[in-house]
Amino acid sequence: MKEMLGNQFFMARNYPAAQKEFEEVYLTKPGNISVKKKLLICYTQTGKLKEAIKLFCEIINEDLEIILKTDPVKEDCPCPELIEKIEKQIHPENESYELLLILAIIWLYCDEKKSLEYFNKLHEIDPESKVVSSAIQIIRNYISEHSTH
Repeated sequence: MKEMLGNQFFMARNYPAAQKEFEEVYLTKPGNISVKKKLLICYTQTGKLKEAIKLFCEIINEDLEIILKTDPVKEDCPCPELIEKIEKQIHPENESYELLLILAIIWLYCDEKKSLEYFNKLHEIDPESKVVSSAIQIIRNYISEHSTH
């Protein structure tokens, strides 16, 4: 029931309400992939970046394809519209680390190479970040394993 309600809020792009429902489902069913993916998006949209990073790391360490194989139509993925909205806020003189991180995460739902570009920008800003370095390595490995030679 909570997941259905969360999905309704998610489809209405009410991320705070969807997050609340998905968090409750996640606590009882942490293996629910659909909830994990939507909760991650909710966290990026509600300013819960620490939670987003933690969940993102959990997902990509488990299996990068959980995010990569998202069907934008079937799963009502809002990433293309979110990306467009957030990228309009970024200017060369105003490259907020938080916005770049959100874009790096969200782009992974649509395009791993574009996601990698943002993670590389983050690495330039903070070369000591273990999360960023790990994400870069995981995405690079995936791309090299799945590229056509």
